[in-house]
Amino acid sequence: MKNLLIKSAIASGVILSLATITRPATAASFAVSIEGAGVQNANLSNLVNSHIDTFDSQTQGYSGTGFDWKDGQTKIGSYSNTLIVNADQYGAAGGTGKYFDVDTNRSGNGQTVSTLNLATPQSYFGLWWSAGDANNVITFLSQGQVVQSLTTADVVSYISKLPNKASYYSNPNSTFQNQNSGEPYAFINFYDVGGTFDQVQFTNIGGTGFESDNHTVATSYKSITGSVVTQAVPESSSVLGVFTIGFVGAASVMTRRAKKKSVLQLS
Repeated sequence: MKNLLIKSAIASGVILSLATITRPATAASFAVSIEGAGVQNANLSNLVNSHIDTFDSQTQGYSGTGFDWKDGQTKIGSYSNTLIVNADQYGAAGGTGKYFDVDTNRSGNGQTVSTLNLATPQSYFGLWWSAGDANNVITFLSQGQVVQSLTTADVVSYISKLPNKASYYSNPNSTFQNQNSGEPYAFINFYDVGGTFDQVQFTNIGGTGFESDNHTVATSYKSITGSVVTQAVPESSSVLGVFTIGFVGAASVMTRRAKKKSVLQLS
């Protein structure tokens, strides 16, 4: 009996260790939603201490050093390795001004990633995602550690299944009305329900661009608004689940492990 108990304890420990090692490094701590077709701004009434960067005052072209994001005299953050483009069919909210891009070809410098370093931790980030495609990656970090890394592949898939999907495709602004009809345009909200972040990285993993505008941050928010495409799954609950089922046995672990769902793929 004693040997049986020892073997059982050892087996449970091994199962718990394997489950802990093989589960994702981060759970889905972000809730993600999109606003209605044609919306190009965040729902500011839902945000607390929010700030918006329209990029209209920035110099057109590529800059390795980037620029500061200021709201009056307050520094919100700083961007590095940036590309600013004049309004065209691919971007610029309202069809005027300028927009933010990550594009290897347009930059002329092999640009694949741009970074936003925030002056203070934030719990919300939003952007008008224009000329969207599946090759864009947005990564949130806190004190140098990745909090969440998400790709836009599933956002494209989600929009393509909506009954009004046609409303999201092509540039919605009158200046470029119905141009670039093969790609979606949507305002995306990212809510960090598990804490805060102080850095955002924008990466384009293909030969296309990662066009966006109206970057918005907020220290907190009242609720999660828009059409929710994924709910957050706190990591603490998944750890507790693994701990609990670890002592039931290998078969129980394999059959009862909760499947995390994410409309934005975790990388």
